[in-house]
Amino acid sequence: MKVTRPPSTIPSMGAGDGRYSSNQYSAFAYGKDAVRRRSSMHQHHEVDIDTGNLPDAVDDQPFHTPDMANVLGIPDSQVTPAVEQAIGRLMVRINGLSENLSDLKKHQAYLARSEGRDPFTGAMSRPAFMQILENEMAVQGTDRTMRMLLVCELSNIDEILQRHGQECKDGLFKYVHQIMADFIMSPHHLGYLGCNDFAALLYNVDKDDTRLRIDAVVRQINQSPFSHKGKFIAVKPVFGIYQARNGDTATSALNAADFALRAEKEMRLAQLERIPFGI
Repeated sequence: MKVTRPPSTIPSMGAGDGRYSSNQYSAFAYGKDAVRRRSSMHQHHEVDIDTGNLPDAVDDQPFHTPDMANVLGIPDSQVTPAVEQAIGRLMVRINGLSENLSDLKKHQAYLARSEGRDPFTGAMSRPAFMQILENEMAVQGTDRTMRMLLVCELSNIDEILQRHGQECKDGLFKYVHQIMADFIMSPHHLGYLGCNDFAALLYNVDKDDTRLRIDAVVRQINQSPFSHKGKFIAVKPVFGIYQARNGDTATSALNAADFALRAEKEMRLAQLERIPFGI
């Protein structure tokens, strides 16, 4: 098969000497008559292109997806209905195990996130908090970081338990923790020590700033008291503050903060005793 390329009287914008158009579709662009006229006038410019050596077009073979037996390496001749059913049950079992493994990984991730958390209040557990406190006391004095230890005790929790029950007590602890967490956020640490005590470790915060946080917590508790079965529960938190010093340990620092808390409670009791009876 030979294809005759028509000549062109228009200079080419592509490669060549300008005698022939660089566009192979120029016949369609200028019409067959224009091409016929130019061909008759310039027969000596005809160019023969031999396409006899080009291979014929071959249609693409359809894509063949192997079945389960081929994937597992079993020849088609050996795949009986029983084998096919067994393979199907095996694949279903594998899919089930994969889903179970995925659920297990999600559960492990959840446990990793909740590790060191107290399930009762959602705060950092006592072992986790004491470990952090011990680590911080070990480096106290080697850097310029100021570390302030804060202890909070719900002084009337026993009275609340007797009047309103365990459910009210549990909800109250979670409520107080949420309020304290609003004013003691990362990088500070807030933990639950058990019984009716919370503790916090603050960084680069002086006593005045710590007292402002305490006032904010008490104000929030008083303005939005905890409600249980339609009744507002009045809680009385007491705080103790201690600034860590060189040579402190986790136990000594916690005892010093607790000592400050007891002094605060005695001062409040002394103020109540000075109030005349009946007022």
